[in-house]
Order: sequence, then C-alpha cells, then structure tokens
Amino acid sequence: MSFKLFIASTFGLIKSTAKIEADYESLLADYQNFCEFEKSTGHKKYHELEVLVTSPTFKQEKKELQHLTLKGSKEEAQLTELKKLGRNRRLQKFYTTLKSDELKRFDKILNSELKAKYKELKSAVDKHSLAALKKKDKNSEEYALYTEFHKINDSEEITFFKKFRKSSAYVNYELMIDSPERKRFEELQKITGSADFKARVAYLEDKQKWEKTEDAAKEKRFAELQKSPQVVNFLKYKNSNAFDFFKKWKLVFEDRFETGKLDNQKWITKSHWASQSLGQNFSQIGDLHAYTDGKNISVDGKSLKIEVRKEKATGMQWRIPFGFVEQEFDYTSGIISTAGAEWWKHGILEAKVKYAPSQNLVDAIYLLGEETSPQINLVEMGAKNRLGLLSKSSDGIQADCESISGLKSGEFYIFRLEWSAHSMVWTINGREMLNLTQNIPAFKMHLNAASIVVAEPVSNLPHRFEIGWVRFYQHH
Repeated sequence: MSFKLFIASTFGLIKSTAKIEADYESLLADYQNFCEFEKSTGHKKYHELEVLVTSPTFKQEKKELQHLTLKGSKEEAQLTELKKLGRNRRLQKFYTTLKSDELKRFDKILNSELKAKYKELKSAVDKHSLAALKKKDKNSEEYALYTEFHKINDSEEITFFKKFRKSSAYVNYELMIDSPERKRFEELQKITGSADFKARVAYLEDKQKWEKTEDAAKEKRFAELQKSPQVVNFLKYKNSNAFDFFKKWKLVFEDRFETGKLDNQKWITKSHWASQSLGQNFSQIGDLHAYTDGKNISVDGKSLKIEVRKEKATGMQWRIPFGFVEQEFDYTSGIISTAGAEWWKHGILEAKVKYAPSQNLVDAIYLLGEETSPQINLVEMGAKNRLGLLSKSSDGIQADCESISGLKSGEFYIFRLEWSAHSMVWTINGREMLNLTQNIPAFKMHLNAASIVVAEPVSNLPHRFEIGWVRFYQHH
C-alpha cells in the first residue's frame, strides 16, 4: 500500500473527481466560447469600439465636450456685453427719444415748409435788428417782414421745435446716433438674435449634449457589449494563462461512452496481435478466461464496462511450443483496443476509472507498441494495484511502478500519464505518483483496456471494470 496515497485519500488531500471534471468542463466551455468569439464579427466590432473608446483622442474629445458650457464661451461674452450696453443710460435715453412722439414731431417740423419759411425769414431778419424793424412804418415791407417772422417764431410748432432741439434728450440723441456704443449694441442685437446664435446657446446649455452624439452611442454600445456573456468571458481570460493547457495540447482522441454502444470507429474488441494473426481473440498462458468478441463489453451512455463472468466458453490459447490451442475456459472477459485506428507517440493519456480491485483479477488500461513489451500501465487493479512501466528482461519482468492501494474502493479517479521524450509522469486527480526518466518508450503505441482472470477463487461475479471516459492529447 502507498502510505502517502492512503494518508492523502484519508484526509481529503486528493482533489475531488467531480470537482476536477466540473472545473475542466467549465474551463473547456469558456475556452471554446473564447475562441469562437475571438474569430467572430462580434469580436471585430468590439475591438474596433475598444480601440476608439479607449483612445486618448476619444477621451479628450469627450472631456472637452462635457466641459463645454455657455460659461466662459464667446457667446456668453457677447450676451454679457449686450446686457451691459443695454444698461447704458445714454443708450437707454437715446432709444427712448428715438421711439418718442416728440422726435417724430421734431423731424416732421424739420422737414416742413413752415420750418423752411422760418429759416428764410430768420435769415432776412438777421440782416436787420429787431429794434429797427419795429420802428419801421407799419405799412412798410420791413415791418411786414417783422410781423410775419414774429408770428411764425411765436407759433406753437416752431416754439416746440426750438425747445426740443435744445433739450437734453435731443442733445443725447445727436450724441449717440452715430456712436460706437450704438453701433456695437445693434450689432450684438443682430448677432444674438440670429437662429444660429440661439441654437449655439441652446447647445452649450444642453447638459445632455455628449449623450446625443454618435460617439456617445458607440461608447454606450461598447459598455453594453462589455456586459454580454461572450465579452465577459473574453475579458476574463484575455490576459490570463488559464487556457495554456488547451493552447499547448490538442485533443486527438476522446470517448465519453455516451452513445449507448461501443464506437467501432475508435475501438476493436480484440488485441492487436489477435486481429493481426488469428483474426479472433486468444488468451495467454496462465489466463483462466476466454476473451469474447465484444459480448462482455457494454456501454450504457455513462460509462464503459468490461464484465468478467463465471461461464463456460471455448477459446484459443497460446502455448509454447504448440502455438494456438483450443480449450475450454470457466470464465469470460473482454478487451478493447485502439490498435485498428489510433497509435500515438508522446502525449497525455487520461481516463476516469472506478477503483474497484477484486482478488485474483487484473483490470488494466495500458499502452503497447508492436511488441508486448514495454507496457505502460495507466492503471492496474486487482492482484496488484499500481501504475508504471513493465518491461521484459532476461531476468523476467522489470516493474518500475508505484502502488495505488491507498485509494478508496468504489470511487472514480482520474488517472493521468504525461509521456514525453524524456520522462513519464503519472498523477491521480492531479497528485503526482510516479516520475520516470529512464527507458522511456520512443515509438508509437496503442491503447488497451482489459480484465484478466489470473487465479481462483474469484468471488463477487460478475465483476465489472468501469471506465467513465478516455482522452489522449498531443502537442499542437
């Protein structure tokens, strides 16, 4: 018994098979989704948006637009200047006068015949003194001129005209009519009253102006994509080494035994030598069973079972020096092999196997080449519970193995072999059990699984060697 393995198993130091499987399936699904998304048009669009939205230019433009307000703008300065000019008392007084009836009356008089006559008479009168005119004969032309001037001069219209022209309102009017202040005020009125200016002010005051842009829509779409399951998965693993195994190793062979029957494209129910020589199964010296051609193999959609039964059967057995001899056996069993389809050199072999050793039986999953030696045992249970390398030599069988007797009977475990040019490493549920660096096979080998009856008595029959799944990986 492997004491270390017993301790690890007893105290729960070996990872749960169910947890390992769940983690693997979850990670594989994430990897497949990652690869699918990475090749999709969705990823292309996401990447384009990511480049845009995370660019310094985009961020700067967004910042500038979000900080763009009426305050501090040219438009605010123009409105402020207009407002200030609008409070200018001279301008206020000017526009009051401009709109007044007095100015209208004044302008009407200014351009009237009465004003022209007044001007004409005043010019004539100014050539004489009023005192001299008053002394003239009342029938004289000079006196008549005086009388007519005095009449117009004292008229209500001319009196108003002269008074208004001297008023502060009209003086201010004259001062401001061509002033820079008035010109700028009316220029600003025209500017700020335009549709373009009003639209610009409304835009500057709009607190949602960024949200209304095409870039904001792209940013929103990018944020939505970041929440989608595919992108969440992609971002989770984008800079991770979690997928290193899948990137390094390619699954070249797998059977989950889910179809309800043995896949004849992957397996034959004979050994390599049986299929090459007799065309039917045969037993080795010392074997107490006959191999049937698949009758002791069953697949129930969850696992594969090789069954050992107590029953009479006629089969062939190899005997030296006679060769193949027909004989009757008391037990039957089965074997499966990839010899007809799959041979590999180097890689990772994994199998989920129920650890249920039975006395005087041997359940094994193993690799063989064209010869029966060396034999790489992924797992061997029964008469001996071990894993490792078996090689024939002049002294017999050399076993470079490690005991696995500390495992819990009736439990499934994942047995794994990583086979390279320089080493072979065996693990059980991720716990390293054996590491060999000598006598490493360097040729193609095929996979086998079989149950063998090696001694009697055999109890608890029928006995079932149960395999949940098998995988083989090679470097990409």
